[in-house]
Amino acid sequence: LKLKLGLIWCSLCVSRLVPIPTSASCKMPKENRFEVEYAKSNMSTCRVCMAKIPKEALRIGHFQVEPPLLENDRTAQEAAGAGEEKEEKDASNEDKRMDAISNATRWHHFECFPRMKGQKWMDKNLPSKPSSMGGFAKIKKADQKKLEKMWTAMLSDKTPATSSSSGALKRPAAAGETASKKAKKDTLAELTSPQGVLSDKDYKKVQKNESELSSMNAAQLRNELDLNKQVLSGKKEELVQRVAEGRALGALPRCPRCEKGRIHWSRIGGWHSCPGYYDKDLGATKRCYFRSKDVKRGKWKRSGKSKSK
Repeated sequence: LKLKLGLIWCSLCVSRLVPIPTSASCKMPKENRFEVEYAKSNMSTCRVCMAKIPKEALRIGHFQVEPPLLENDRTAQEAAGAGEEKEEKDASNEDKRMDAISNATRWHHFECFPRMKGQKWMDKNLPSKPSSMGGFAKIKKADQKKLEKMWTAMLSDKTPATSSSSGALKRPAAAGETASKKAKKDTLAELTSPQGVLSDKDYKKVQKNESELSSMNAAQLRNELDLNKQVLSGKKEELVQRVAEGRALGALPRCPRCEKGRIHWSRIGGWHSCPGYYDKDLGATKRCYFRSKDVKRGKWKRSGKSKSK
């Protein structure tokens, strides 16, 4: 009897200390959605390169939505919401406002979209075919084919492992896997490195520089960018492109408006823009809305060399 009473007492203590999660408290992760269209204006900003997206340029959007609620989830929410006070309602409205901001579509240049996230995230969240994206049927046939080509290059090969005579799984041949990866990398390089506003002469210089810089590691590339006070963030492909453009065109100056931000430039539309800078005193980022096509570049310094470009 004492043992039974002890067990009952323990269960009561645990139930009070550790609340059992309900459907209302267990929030499901948001679903990722994608859409494609031609930019309606030149006011949207690419979330990768932070440069403006020109009007009528092909752009890809990413946004998140709440998953549909099951019937028991709705019942739990109604029960939890009964008897809420005004302060709680205000907090709920604030949450809705923040959700609306976080759920807004984030636009990207077509050429920048492959650098939006890492490979694992892309494999997990991208639809298997771009035709399932919103707006796909409305874009030109040539752009549909271009998008399909880029989609195939972005997603990893999911080659199933084969079984040996003993039943053990064998990995695919490394040589074939490497060749496939190289082909996809070349395809992405072809699609995401457009001539844009560059002259034929400058474009050839940039391409030559990119080829030479591909053997450098990220630390070496960032060292040269830091030497010229340029933007340091991004994947290796972005760093290669930034250094290649700098060697061919010169170094971008500090933002002439806020005087502290580092200018971003996109060869797609030729726009220079400044997203702002981090203010140490405020402990927050101060936004800057500088935007211009006319910015005078300075001399470019190569790391480990005294000679400037």
